[in-house]
Amino acid sequence: MIRLPNDSVSDRFSRAFALTVAAVTVLTSGYFTVAGLVAPGVLVPGGESSAPRVFAAYMAARSIVLLGGLTLFAALRAWRPLALLLGLNAGVQLIDAVIGAAHHQFAQTAGPACFTLLLAAAALGLARTPRGVVTSHAH
Repeated sequence: MIRLPNDSVSDRFSRAFALTVAAVTVLTSGYFTVAGLVAPGVLVPGGESSAPRVFAAYMAARSIVLLGGLTLFAALRAWRPLALLLGLNAGVQLIDAVIGAAHHQFAQTAGPACFTLLLAAAALGLARTPRGVVTSHAH
């Protein structure tokens, strides 16, 4: 038997769930990325000064890479790389939830915590799928 790395095909529900979670993540995080760049004062107090604007630009660079990867792998239906990026985004959201909790901010804790669960579930749904097996008839 020969196992080919791209033969894994997750079940239809896991793929649809992962694509939905990826889309919602891109839209939601994309909104906050753009809002942070355009009007950081709307998101955080004192956001109109120079330092928060520069920080927002650095954060946007990271978001663009992660969200761009989610978009690309979702569009290509590249399930394994998509699972990896969903998992990485779950890690980012988990850290965001911890930061929100440390500052006693309910919305900044609950939102990321929900995204952590959704992203992790989507990543695990894609990653837990067994790889397909192709038999070789070589003599």
